[in-house]
Amino acid sequence: MNPFEILPGVLRWSAYSPAHKVELTSHAVVTPDLTLIFDPILPHASLHLPASLQSRIVITNANHERDMLEASRLWNAEIWGPPGVEFSPPITFQWGDGQSVGPGWHPIPLPGGADGETAFHCPSRSLMVFGDAVVNLPGRSLEILPEKYCRDRPRLAAALRTLPEFDHAVFAHGLPLMEKAADRIRSLA
Repeated sequence: MNPFEILPGVLRWSAYSPAHKVELTSHAVVTPDLTLIFDPILPHASLHLPASLQSRIVITNANHERDMLEASRLWNAEIWGPPGVEFSPPITFQWGDGQSVGPGWHPIPLPGGADGETAFHCPSRSLMVFGDAVVNLPGRSLEILPEKYCRDRPRLAAALRTLPEFDHAVFAHGLPLMEKAADRIRSLA
């Protein structure tokens, strides 16, 4: 499926994974200078993104390698991953220690989820990008990642209660929230 715009400069696409028995969702945030591609999947070769001067793949946790290598080749993109998480092959860039995935983006570690679980906040867009910490799957309600997939669900819930303000949220699994997203997610915890 080709990406479609859900907010100005924010693209979404998804594909069902029989191996994982869940819909996998990817997002790209596009500016003229930089495109950030979060947890990429490549459902078919005709997937196209608008051109930017630079592209970066952002992996939100240890379980989201997905199609990062193919996406990196396709979009000539650097791969960025969470500090302390090893990928095979190893990735070059990690956020933290003064490194950022892009101007205006703030990584928010979410301990208790998957290894390296990190959400990304862009205050200027009032947007939060989530990996696995919160899911919004069709046919189910908005929920914190189920316990069997968490390292420490109460700790994850505590981290979600401290999130900053944002109106919009997108998820690696499920539909976006387009208004009052921070309030709705904090109420889960």
